[in-house]
Amino acid sequence: MASLAERCLIEAPSRALDVEIYCAIHGIEDGNDLASPSLIEARAKGDVLIVEPGLQGWVEVPPFTGELKYAKSLLPDGLCTISSEPRIVCAAALRALALTDAPPLPWLSLRSEQRA
Repeated sequence: MASLAERCLIEAPSRALDVEIYCAIHGIEDGNDLASPSLIEARAKGDVLIVEPGLQGWVEVPPFTGELKYAKSLLPDGLCTISSEPRIVCAAALRALALTDAPPLPWLSLRSEQRA
């Protein structure tokens, strides 16, 4: 997560980076192998392919690097920032998660986020 935090500060906001953040915080891998133009486009739009036993489908990830409310949602309880820049808040949250060795978010949250 520390390397993703650095990337939040260096790279421009992107949906592809949001996908990597989402996978890291949930402890999953994107099942999208980027083998076709449509799969590359899906990643660029912020879609992750969940392929796990009992749970399979596409999920549109939140725009962590582009919208403040989603960046703030990554902050561990009790941590606040004074920045209003989503990339900075996202980086701070990811660093805090890395430092505290926080466990991945539970699968139940993925079930509620699945697209129909």
